[in-house]
Amino acid sequence: MRGFPGHIDTCKCLYLSAEKGVQIDFNMLDLTGNEQNADAYMSLSPFRKIPCLGEGDTVISGAAAILPYIDIKGAGQTLTPRKAARLGEQNYWIEVGQREVLPHINVLLDEHVLRQMQEPDYAPDQGKIDSALRAIDQVFDVTDKQLQDRDYFAIDYTFADVHWAPYIHFCEITGHDDLLNNRPNLKAWLERIKSRKNGTQITYNVLPSLQQIKSKDLKHVA
Repeated sequence: MRGFPGHIDTCKCLYLSAEKGVQIDFNMLDLTGNEQNADAYMSLSPFRKIPCLGEGDTVISGAAAILPYIDIKGAGQTLTPRKAARLGEQNYWIEVGQREVLPHINVLLDEHVLRQMQEPDYAPDQGKIDSALRAIDQVFDVTDKQLQDRDYFAIDYTFADVHWAPYIHFCEITGHDDLLNNRPNLKAWLERIKSRKNGTQITYNVLPSLQQIKSKDLKHVA
């Protein structure tokens, strides 16, 4: 798989591969050097979707394709709910995350981390950061209500939780863990996510630290 540690969809795939016990060798796609626009990458992913996964003659790109692939390849039953109501909840919260949270988390990553990796003298735009935080704050209020009296977004652990784990992780490592303050249900959900194991491995620990992003260190999953 080719991806970048400061790229949220890459981290979704990284996290699920640890959850499902799927061995993946990760190769760096340096987004700070615009490698996603190089001919070599576009020959694998013509629409520049990130990350890109290859196995034998199979090449797929983008989290929407890769996550179900990892789910089926991995151990245990599929994460796709079999009950219509749970499936609807899962898909709703995936879409909420992608539309209402992901763009603003990307702003935090850009302003706190990625722009400075490209331009060492770059000064973060506090106006952009504040606007992103206000938007996330509003969504998290609703999210906290959704998680009241349930362990996961769709009661059972599903793809919705896989999508949301990196969102919260990147809030924390960019210094905005205060977004969890006064949201006990969201905080409890995060503690459950952080305690999940595959064998003896805590799966959440595969998500990159701030230093790993800055050093462009992308973990393999054994």
